[in-house]
Amino acid sequence: MTRTMANRYARWWTLVVCGLGGCTSVSVNPDCPSEMEVGQSGSVWANEKKPGAVPTYKWEAIPSDAGTFTDPAAADTSFKALKEGDVVIRLTATDGLYQSIGECHVTIGTTVDAAVSLTVDPNPVVIGVTAILFCTSTGEVEAVTRTLEQNLGASVTLSPLSEGVATFVAAEVGDLTFQCVGTTDAGQQTEPSEVTVSAVAPPTDNDNTNDNSADDGDTSRDGRDRG
Repeated sequence: MTRTMANRYARWWTLVVCGLGGCTSVSVNPDCPSEMEVGQSGSVWANEKKPGAVPTYKWEAIPSDAGTFTDPAAADTSFKALKEGDVVIRLTATDGLYQSIGECHVTIGTTVDAAVSLTVDPNPVVIGVTAILFCTSTGEVEAVTRTLEQNLGASVTLSPLSEGVATFVAAEVGDLTFQCVGTTDAGQQTEPSEVTVSAVAPPTDNDNTNDNSADDGDTSRDGRDRG
């Protein structure tokens, strides 16, 4: 969800540093979105006065890992939120002699638009036969990493093939439960996706003999009926 509302009611302050010749009339009162979500970008403005007297700008976020600026040296630019929390957006403007500093505040929250789906093939799986787990990204935001792990059942070894794909071989009869959790490039984690697979014993020679005997009996009966 995109928000374009400026942070006009958030707290901000301006510090003007004066030189020996007096104080400059140049000042900046930056505006920024009052609320953002992780992964969202929003515009930030200097709202400078007499900008011709201010040749350079510097945007920064506090804490520094909260987000990035498209052009931190521009008067007006955009900010991409990368980490949830309360963030100070600070703008410093200077002409080499005088310096004006202004701040605005943004609250960054997390709305996960990423999701993953976990499947297994085959299901059920025969003991001693290789099965494969597939964890795919299904949300609007891609889960660039997808971590597989086993939750329940007799322990098996997961052998990764690629991102979100792994094989295993069951050694005991019973149900096995696995889960996958995805992570976006902004650090958001998805809700886990789970799948349960039944490990079954392989067919025995007795099973095959019984099947054949049943077939023979049917043939004999069919022969008698035709006689």
